[in-house]
Amino acid sequence: MGKIRYILCLLLFIQIQFAFSQSEEWDNPGSRSFKDNAIYGLIASGETLLSNVALMLFNSASGQPWAVPTTESTKGNFTRPWDWEGLDRFIVNQLGHPFQGSNYFVAGRVNGFSFYESMFFNALGSFTWEALCESQHASINDFFTTLTGAMSAGEILYRLHLEAHAAGAPLPLTFLVSPMGGFHILITNGKKTPNPGKNIYQLQTYFGGGYVKTHYSASPDNEELFSFKGGFGDIGLKVIYGDPFEQHTAIPYRHFELDINVDVNPANYNSFRVISDGYLFSFSPICNAMNALSTGLTMHLDFVSQGSYDIDMYTSTINQYSNALDWTVKYQHLFSDNSAMEIKYHAGFTFFGASNYYNPDGYRERSNNYGYGLNSKLFFGLENKKLGRLDTDVLVYALWPYSVATSLLGTTYWVFTDITYSRFVSKHFSVGSTCSLAREWGSFDNFQNTKKKNDSVKVFVAWNF
Repeated sequence: MGKIRYILCLLLFIQIQFAFSQSEEWDNPGSRSFKDNAIYGLIASGETLLSNVALMLFNSASGQPWAVPTTESTKGNFTRPWDWEGLDRFIVNQLGHPFQGSNYFVAGRVNGFSFYESMFFNALGSFTWEALCESQHASINDFFTTLTGAMSAGEILYRLHLEAHAAGAPLPLTFLVSPMGGFHILITNGKKTPNPGKNIYQLQTYFGGGYVKTHYSASPDNEELFSFKGGFGDIGLKVIYGDPFEQHTAIPYRHFELDINVDVNPANYNSFRVISDGYLFSFSPICNAMNALSTGLTMHLDFVSQGSYDIDMYTSTINQYSNALDWTVKYQHLFSDNSAMEIKYHAGFTFFGASNYYNPDGYRERSNNYGYGLNSKLFFGLENKKLGRLDTDVLVYALWPYSVATSLLGTTYWVFTDITYSRFVSKHFSVGSTCSLAREWGSFDNFQNTKKKNDSVKVFVAWNF
């Protein structure tokens, strides 16, 4: 979390020159001989394993009791079935592992491997970490979260790292965006780093503050487990890479959108949201002076942890994770040179998701549930250059647990609604306000149902590149 905040602060003060002129040429590197693939495969594998060693040494130096593997733990990971581990912190399991895995994925990408080929390095890094780099018994859910989530996280960070490098960002910033990408620039002196052109369609950083009210209760008596009312500070980042509406390509993530938001009150509240989508392939059946539409298959990595926390700052009231494949439509209509409407709609299948709950009889014990589900995400915007912009976002998720992954069977539902008004006050600065409503309902077999909510209002100032 600290890394993300630092990156956002740097973006407010470091002058990086972005423009938009998307090109596909750099994304088609051409074929290589078997010998070259073998050589670069060994280099990428070495960088993958090196990142595990570096993280293991860091954990060991920080004094974590599980950080140093033993002969017994390593032997057990190769002789016993791996566990579905559910008691770890939600943000560590569902966000930390995909971003740890992004280093494995980027190791493949910086060595010239394609999006799909780089999945091998995800698998290599995730397996060796679980089997060799901790004293705890290997976790099968951590392996899958890293394997699948790192595809989205890795490709997004890889492309943003290239954009930052091409725009003249200093090496420390490119390293923060993608440690593996920054390491590769360092050891090659940037000579083998492709120049992707200028693919940033929109980039916005913002900060502000607001007021929030949370509540977590369990039936049948609607017993309140914990709640919070108070102010918070807010910081965030929004990136649109590639034209959302004129996108005809078979190259994964030639267009993606990323929205990161962090709200904090040190007393007893935090909110951390990552909402993302990227085209795996797309086509544009409509493209004229007034209308533009793209549609295709998208991959999503969505993470929400928000509300009051009664255990530690890493687990909050509402916790939701979705790694999904959706069919997507993105449409823009120009009413005039000054007014436009945008509709972006996603619907599909969550192939690996997670929720989090507390035991009401001793609710300081948490558990993560892993499962599959459905999701639907609607983003609607109206903009007038004089009057401002109104955005309405509605995100809906349903999750059913894998029976082998939990003892708590049932269904969890989430609804997230954001209504935002913003207006430019200068060429780059805009101001705005957002009203957010979040709900989670848990309906379980042989267990008390739960109701959770998180409502907030905030104002913000944004810098638009």
